[in-house]
Amino acid sequence: MRTLLICLTFLMSTKLIAQNGLERIIVEKYYISDENDAKVTEGGYLKPGSVTYRIWVDMLPRYSLQAVYGVTGHPLILATSTYFFNNEIYGGPRANDVTRLKLDQNTAMLDSWVSVGAGSDADFAIMKKDDSYNSFTNKSGILKSQNPEAGIPLTKYDGLLAGSPQRVVSLYGIDTTELRMINNYTDTTAKGQEFKTENGSWASFGGAYGTDSSNKVLIAQLTTEGNLSFELNIQLGTPFGSVENYYARNPKGSELQIPDLIYPKVKNASPTIKWTSIPKKKKIKKYEIQKLSFDVSDADDNIRKVELYANDLKQTELFTSPFTFSWNPQLTGQVKVYAYVFDNAGERTKSEVIILNIVE
Repeated sequence: MRTLLICLTFLMSTKLIAQNGLERIIVEKYYISDENDAKVTEGGYLKPGSVTYRIWVDMLPRYSLQAVYGVTGHPLILATSTYFFNNEIYGGPRANDVTRLKLDQNTAMLDSWVSVGAGSDADFAIMKKDDSYNSFTNKSGILKSQNPEAGIPLTKYDGLLAGSPQRVVSLYGIDTTELRMINNYTDTTAKGQEFKTENGSWASFGGAYGTDSSNKVLIAQLTTEGNLSFELNIQLGTPFGSVENYYARNPKGSELQIPDLIYPKVKNASPTIKWTSIPKKKKIKKYEIQKLSFDVSDADDNIRKVELYANDLKQTELFTSPFTFSWNPQLTGQVKVYAYVFDNAGERTKSEVIILNIVE
């Protein structure tokens, strides 16, 4: 077993059940700096036009975020074309290192860090659009930008919810040296910074949940005046005591993938699927094995799997060609039969629906 997953044995279950608990990754533009922000250099120079991004894991209810990680062949990457901004006085590599009582001073509010749900040592992070009463006043008189690209200004809602106890980031296979680009120093001369690991993670011992039923958990806040990019691998805990593993690229077997795990999103053509073998009988007996075949294709030649459905119930799946199913019909009456083809970028296409008459 891969080294990282051995280190995270407390997170693992002996059985993996693909319940698709990860709905999406949300990239929120939290703040865009202006000329007034650049005038306060205590804590470091914040270049006008710098964008503070918040990256959220959006899960189904009762699922938990366990780890953001990289393993051999599946790197975890956070990168910018220039440099990440760090508050050099009150910042830190983890949200839990940032003191709530210092957030209203200079640019501490925009420090770059990783998280498992916290916005500071004493605040839960929530999306600004979900906030309803928290406004922010900066003691230095800055961070008042109302750039419409960043949505709601911080002076109205700050995306923080005071409370405890906070889920604390646990680091595995990553040390503070590797996280130096989001620690307490801003290298304004950098022409590109990248954090990359194939044997490390930041994780939540016991799992992290959102503050309400929408179940969104913040995993990073990153400020840069350059172009942000990332590739994420995510481990979720399910309500059933198992785990789900999502990979940015090349999932195999029970591993899962959604396009949001790569940012900016990669343009990808959807795969195609068509029937090549359909039962010719007008009536089919229940439990009479049927051969159902499909021809599939993908512009990138990266077909991942084909799933067979009957009356919207998944019957089985195939991961390798030929995509010919030996289907044992266990329903009766008019049954809608179709299939989905998935590629390695998470795109899927539905086949034509056929109607089969199943009799006892």
